[in-house]
Amino acid sequence: MFSTIATWYLKPESQSEGIAALRQLAIDVEANEPDTWGYLIHSGAAGSAPPCSDDTIVFVEIYRDEQAFIGHVHGPVFTKFMKDHGDLFQAGPGGDSPFVQVQNVDRIQGFLRPEAGSGKG
Repeated sequence: MFSTIATWYLKPESQSEGIAALRQLAIDVEANEPDTWGYLIHSGAAGSAPPCSDDTIVFVEIYRDEQAFIGHVHGPVFTKFMKDHGDLFQAGPGGDSPFVQVQNVDRIQGFLRPEAGSGKG
């Protein structure tokens, strides 16, 4: 299993369009990438410490293995998303792609209840 946490930052003026695009991204990943075992997209919420705004986007991703992660990043769903919507996010160094903070993580223990399911809630 290979897990990662990534943080992106929507441009404030792109928030509603960005959220819609991210919702569709999750649907497309679920439909087309069977080795992506979990793909959860969150926005910043009130009460965070340190504070973060709803322009902050956090991905929690779980893949069968590192190869599945690489397949996701270089695959048709994600590359199309980047081509079509990458400009909705704050730019990284060089300005040609979004600024992204990524942490690869090893699970110690935990669970995801079936009630968590897909969608918002």
